Formats: sequence, structure tokens, C-alpha cells
Amino acid sequence: MSLRAVQTEYGALAGQYDQRWARYVASSTALADARVVLRAGMRVLDVGCGTGVLLDQLRQREASLRLLGIDATPGMLARARHRMGPHAMLVEGSGDALPLADQSVDTVVSTSALHYIADMDRALGEMARVLVPGGQLVVVDWCADYLTMRALDLLLRVVDRAHERTASTARLRASAVGAKLVDVQVTAARIDRFWGLMVLTARTPI
Repeated sequence: MSLRAVQTEYGALAGQYDQRWARYVASSTALADARVVLRAGMRVLDVGCGTGVLLDQLRQREASLRLLGIDATPGMLARARHRMGPHAMLVEGSGDALPLADQSVDTVVSTSALHYIADMDRALGEMARVLVPGGQLVVVDWCADYLTMRALDLLLRVVDRAHERTASTARLRASAVGAKLVDVQVTAARIDRFWGLMVLTARTPI
């Protein structure tokens, strides 16, 4: 990931992001939200939390959650702080170097962030590292199994310095297994005629 490129691109988009991408964000975060199992008082980390949409959805399901969001872009974090107020701790950081201690959260979620991270294996390893034994991981990202997404990937590699690559379900599964996650499941899901996403669910060994 070119951190500066991500910060520049999404810093400029932050003020209009929720309106411009409302349908996509609602659909992609719903895929993650539907797969997260919540318990009272759980510590939940959102990697690439953006403007805090998924964090807010989770809080509405369980008000006692201890929520943490990490994002590379200060402008997006500012929007998330406005949305979440005192209900989440929000920190600037990168998904491939999480500023958290080992085994410090119960659940990690991430939506539409992996394709901005150069080393997906390292990012999955970081997510596994911060999870407690038996902790759950839910990741939603673009999926190269779909022709439209492969075409978009090729275009963005040329015109968008923030974009790294769009992975396939097989590649994401291999990365999760390499991170020593268990109960790994990766499914593909279209949210409309263009956008093809994939959903990873996994756990850390007990």
C-alpha cells in the first residue's frame, strides 16, 4: 500500500464519501455484519474502518461492545468520530502493522480494505495476531473471480496509486490458512451487476 496515496485519495473523498458510495457501503458492510457473532462486552476491531459505518451497525446490535477502529486516513477518521462520538476508540494506522498487543481483541472485521494493502499475507497475519484464541475474523473485499472486478483491477493498477491488487477467493483462502487461521470459509457474492465481492470467515485456534 502506498500510504501517502491512500491518505491523499481518501482525504479528498472523506467529506462526500458516505453520500457518493452509500449503496456500495451499505451492501458491503451488510455482508460483514450478517456474519459477525456478537456477545455483550466483546472487543471488536474494524481494520480500515473508514467513516465508521460498520462500527455503528455493530453498536446498534449490541450497545455494550468495546469498539476500536483503525484507518490510514485522518479525514475518514474525523468522519467516523463524528458518527461514533464516545462509542468507539479510533486510531490512525495501517492494516499491515496494527498498533495493538497480541491477543487483545475478540473479533476483527474489515470491509473493502485489503485491496489497498500490498502484503495481504502480512495483513491477515496481523489480524490473526491481535485476536484472542478462538477469536473470529470477518473480511469483505473485492473479488477477482468476477470479470468486472478483474477489469477494474487492471485499470486501477494503471490509474490509481492507492490500489494494490484485487485477490481471488483461492488467494484469500490460502492467505488465511497461511496465517494459521482455522474454520476458514471464503464465499463470493455479487451485490449488483458490477460489484463482485468475497467474504472470509475464520477463527484463531483455541
